[in-house]
Amino acid sequence: MSSSEEPKLKKALNLIQATFFGVGLILGAGIYVVIGAVAQYAGNLTWLAVVLSGLIALFTGLSYAELSSMFPYASSSYYYTKEAMPNRQNVAFLVGWLLFFEAASGAATASVGFSSYLLSLLYSLYPATTKLDAKLLMIILSVLIVMLFTLINYIGISESSTVNIIFTLIEAFGLLVIIIIGFTFGSVTPNYFEPANYGAYGIFLGASLFFFAYTGFELMATTAEETVDAKYTMPKAIIMALIVTTTLYLLVALATVRLVPWEHLTGGAPLATAAEAVLGTQGWFLLASIALFSTSNTVLGFLVSSSRISYGMAADGMLHPKLASVDKKHKTPLYTIILAMSVAIFEIVVAGYASDIRYDPTSGLLKVGGIISIVASSANLGALIAFIFVNLAVILLRKRKKDIERPFKIPINVRDIPVFPILGLLLSMLVIILTFHDIIVWIITLIVLALGLIIREIRE
Repeated sequence: MSSSEEPKLKKALNLIQATFFGVGLILGAGIYVVIGAVAQYAGNLTWLAVVLSGLIALFTGLSYAELSSMFPYASSSYYYTKEAMPNRQNVAFLVGWLLFFEAASGAATASVGFSSYLLSLLYSLYPATTKLDAKLLMIILSVLIVMLFTLINYIGISESSTVNIIFTLIEAFGLLVIIIIGFTFGSVTPNYFEPANYGAYGIFLGASLFFFAYTGFELMATTAEETVDAKYTMPKAIIMALIVTTTLYLLVALATVRLVPWEHLTGGAPLATAAEAVLGTQGWFLLASIALFSTSNTVLGFLVSSSRISYGMAADGMLHPKLASVDKKHKTPLYTIILAMSVAIFEIVVAGYASDIRYDPTSGLLKVGGIISIVASSANLGALIAFIFVNLAVILLRKRKKDIERPFKIPINVRDIPVFPILGLLLSMLVIILTFHDIIVWIITLIVLALGLIIREIRE
């Protein structure tokens, strides 16, 4: 079959569907867990930490918006870097590879989050289940959820989008519950301008942590080849998704500290704890149940993204050409879908067995620790490194390819150099410097990069 006869990815996503895909990727499970840790740094000023982290995401999001309007391809970040640095093909490949790893790792981490919530609910409803092997149960459940959403990913982008929209609405409903009861029934009267023990520095510490609740927007562009009129649709979808999620995040941050004092937002389910203050035990179960949809939606979104970016890189000759094959019936990239699933399952099994996963009878909660958090941190580090190069790509392309069509162009420029990508680049570097001090995370990231280069060399 000639290349002209090769089946192409199906263009099915409109602006609303593309925006929902992004909102689902960004919301994920982060807000349901991380806001408690942010509050320990920023206190009642958690809302300001949310705004600051939102600005960091928006700066880089604008870069993705401009680049996706110029190059609406599934390989997204890889292709942007390649065009900006034509003599640095290894750099472009590694940027794409890091985002593939981030997405596959995100699917694995979110599947573990799903299993953690599900087991916690089972322990509460059926205490006899606490006698079963928690580690084995978590691994099995996590693998099954990855396989289920891999099947949906394979069936088609339209079907994946339908599931994504339904689950995104459910997880957004959980946040709206917190917002409504917080502003309506909250009995705490917080001073929204009072910092915690860390002072003003705590705002930045909280922002650097909360930033990871925004990760996912960078993967939106991987569906560009399945989006109708992507040059115009994708930039709008990226910006709209960031505006919607920032608004929800800000209102949740303001409402949560009206339900319980920020000092009480500890543990693995801070929003469920906040809801329990007004709705009682039923509130905890409601938010924990909604978190199942949130985490599973993240699994689906990351599986879709990781399979598309690896497909795009294969189509450009950076991975084995077999990975660029598209299923004739479903118009989806079958082999990269299998690749994404395999990497996610491998991480689940290895990280699961290397972690301390057990039921704690004292607290009545499932304890999950160890290497899983390290894998997630390594994936986040990879994303931030990619952000540096994507922001740099916008700046370089403004000079090297001035005449190329830009359906969306970042505003506020100095001699045609956009200000926001510079800020996004610098802030990404600053977050890395201030946050990633664990040598194991850097070692894992370097191993992933080395593995990527090896795979590139055997692509034929």
